[in-house]
Amino acid sequence: MTAAIDSRVASIREQVPAVLGKAYLNTGTNGPLPRVAADAMAELARAEFEAGRIQMGGWEAKMKLMPAARDAVARALGVKDSEIALTELTTEGMNIMIHGVDWQRGDEAIITNLEHPGGQLPLYVVARRHGVRIKIADLGIGDGDVVGKIERLITRRTRALIISHLAWNTGAVLPLKEIVDVCRRHGVLVLVDAAQSAGSLDPQLYENDPDGYAMPGQKWLCGPEGTGSLWIREERLSWFEQTYVSYFNAMGGLDTAGGYLTPTPGAARFDRIATYYPLIAGQAAAMQWLVDDVGMDWIYERIATLGQLAHQTLSAIDGVEVITPSLRMAGLIAFNLTGLAPGDLAAELDQRGFILRTIPSPACVRLSTGFYNTEDEIRQLGAAIEEIRRG
Repeated sequence: MTAAIDSRVASIREQVPAVLGKAYLNTGTNGPLPRVAADAMAELARAEFEAGRIQMGGWEAKMKLMPAARDAVARALGVKDSEIALTELTTEGMNIMIHGVDWQRGDEAIITNLEHPGGQLPLYVVARRHGVRIKIADLGIGDGDVVGKIERLITRRTRALIISHLAWNTGAVLPLKEIVDVCRRHGVLVLVDAAQSAGSLDPQLYENDPDGYAMPGQKWLCGPEGTGSLWIREERLSWFEQTYVSYFNAMGGLDTAGGYLTPTPGAARFDRIATYYPLIAGQAAAMQWLVDDVGMDWIYERIATLGQLAHQTLSAIDGVEVITPSLRMAGLIAFNLTGLAPGDLAAELDQRGFILRTIPSPACVRLSTGFYNTEDEIRQLGAAIEEIRRG
């Protein structure tokens, strides 16, 4: 890394102080909150406490926060702001999409063995409620013939594929464009769980062209807990029905005599119902910082570079099994150390100043490289694992 990059990373790290105490290698669970987000949240929370929440000027200012957050998310993704709904988390976005499909009894849906419960559980509710059959594509760790394994399960009754872009457990980046192309030929919707890909790799949404992309705000995008977003391509918004509505979701109009509801224009029809505005202030500030000050292209490149270094460093250690396939990967690396349970290894590393986490299936330790991490932290992690291995 050059001196210029060193300076840039050092400056960024000062803006996310949570990374300064220990090696923060668990962005895949929660990213560090930047100062600008913490300040924006505290400022609005203090104003609401001191002056109340219903003053006209304060209310008008809060009404500008949702559009600001929507605009920042859209700019980060390179899409239209009318295609972005603001949600509470990835799982809410998955619920919106899955429950929004007009399922019929006897329909089929495909998921994979790599899915997080947040992406799967809404589908199981749909299966019970509407008589939908669920098929599971066993993709192994996410390498090999991913597309072929999915296509072989598609029949004329298949309505949707629910799939992750970046597997939360093995760290494999799935070939989204190829998957979408196959599903499009068969008329199958592709609903993407982007819990780990949003902010860690370039989604190229118009090129990859999934039908929906549900994202968190609190992970790689460094927003507060309780924030997220959902992208649905503008011309496909009508493919998904609203499952729940509020005043702001139904501003298109209500015909009480005819019993007809016109949704709010754009993806805002799927916005969160309950809004704690300090959270939105934090989300908007974090996203604006990432887009305007840090730079999304640099973030994607930086995360991938550190992920590759972590993969190489761990693979070179005797007794370490790296689960994540190197063919398609980003910043998530899953691994084990022979002779030591994942929980024990994670605990040992925590005592040495490294924040990671364990995954239940496959049972392993998972690290996630953030754009604020350093090469030295990765190398020091390798040295710590060597030390633990030697006992």
